[in-house]
Amino acid sequence: MAVVNMSQITVTLHKAIAYIANPDKTEHGALVSANFSDDATNPAELARRMMDTVEQSVGGNRANGVIAHHVIQSFSPEDSRRMTARELHELGVRFADAFTGGEYRYVIATHVDRGHTHNHIIICATSDVTFHKMRTKPGATIRRLREISDRLCRETGLNVLPELKPARERRRHGVSFAELYASAKGDAIKDRIRAAIDTAAGASTDFDSFARELNSAGVTVVVRGRHLTFTDMASGLRVRDVKLGRAYDEPNVMARIGRHTVMPISFNRRMIAEQTDNAVRVWLPGTRRRLLITIPLTRIVRDGDTYRAYLPAASQQVVTGRRGRYVKQMRAEDLYGYFSRPPMLLEPVVRERMPVTVGKSDAQRRWYAMQARRLDELHQLANELNTASRLVADGTTVDDAIAGTMRRIEAEREAFQAELVAVCDTAETDGDEPPSDKAVVELRERERRLDELARELDTLRRVRAQAQHVKQRRHIRQPE
Repeated sequence: MAVVNMSQITVTLHKAIAYIANPDKTEHGALVSANFSDDATNPAELARRMMDTVEQSVGGNRANGVIAHHVIQSFSPEDSRRMTARELHELGVRFADAFTGGEYRYVIATHVDRGHTHNHIIICATSDVTFHKMRTKPGATIRRLREISDRLCRETGLNVLPELKPARERRRHGVSFAELYASAKGDAIKDRIRAAIDTAAGASTDFDSFARELNSAGVTVVVRGRHLTFTDMASGLRVRDVKLGRAYDEPNVMARIGRHTVMPISFNRRMIAEQTDNAVRVWLPGTRRRLLITIPLTRIVRDGDTYRAYLPAASQQVVTGRRGRYVKQMRAEDLYGYFSRPPMLLEPVVRERMPVTVGKSDAQRRWYAMQARRLDELHQLANELNTASRLVADGTTVDDAIAGTMRRIEAEREAFQAELVAVCDTAETDGDEPPSDKAVVELRERERRLDELARELDTLRRVRAQAQHVKQRRHIRQPE
């Protein structure tokens, strides 16, 4: 049984080819070939020759345009045992030839580093014959790929996936072909990124080594403000940490690396008095550069001139004078008397929804979209009215309610982080054993509660803003 997935590459073609041609995954390069070169051992050269074709495309190589398509043909563990990797590689070559029709350059690599063999095929988006870009449609193209793959599998004696539901029913549930294939394969790009982060965090001692571990797994990480952006090298897909779950944001990644619940502090590069190979000495704000703390580099993430340090919540921080003499100890929590408490990133974790298209014409779809927005606004207004009524009944001010909710968020966040660290420690002890169902359920439940609290806080803030607006209008209307 073969499952097919397809994505597009818009940047760093050479990195994508280098990833699929990794000798550790392809029997030292023996399972890599190209239809336009006898030597498939040099990813940079293969990418250069592909890009030569792209540059000649009609209309030129536009910024952020598709330069290649990445097709993955994944075989079941049973089929991977029945046939050799070389045989499945040859099947993949026939698959690529049938799809491209001899018009498009491609590189194919067969990976054998997992429990199931899978072919990675990177196809140049520009035709060698017409120099026009390949025309693809999300539904039709993936359907054609599957038909070719299924035909070749049947000819080889392999099983095929059952037929999909009719298009009308599929649209009703909002599931595309690509999403179904990715789900059946169990190897969607975001799942790969999550798995790479899990492994890298367990094998790292600081953020830099975490980034190196991720890079070796085919994923890059970039600090953008207070968020992490992960990029899958093979597909070029970029995904923000909030789209992966709370366990994958910067504070929780640093907690997993350090094996402690953490408290973040931020400071500018100008606050650093001294930096060694292992640590930085930082001036305590408001002390007129008389007092300092020392922070190991392993606990720091740098974003330009801004440094964020993640200190163990239960630790005691030693404070010294200018000459390094001991002055006192203080809890990590007490550092917020000097450093600003970081802003809460309270947006609920993004829950990606399958696209659901309602209406036959563009006008109908716009009308339904407008009605959906109105329903959302009514739902939001109802939440605000219910919250305001509850506050009146309880005799609680909005400010007190906001402060209480923020305290609950902090407590829940600390509990979530502690649970996450415990899961990481257990994983190290038990080797490859997955976390227990109980631990996973507990993490999900805490994440759900954090989402609810974030929404509650958002509603309270809207109620406060509305009350302030009404108060201002009344003040303006008062006669002089």
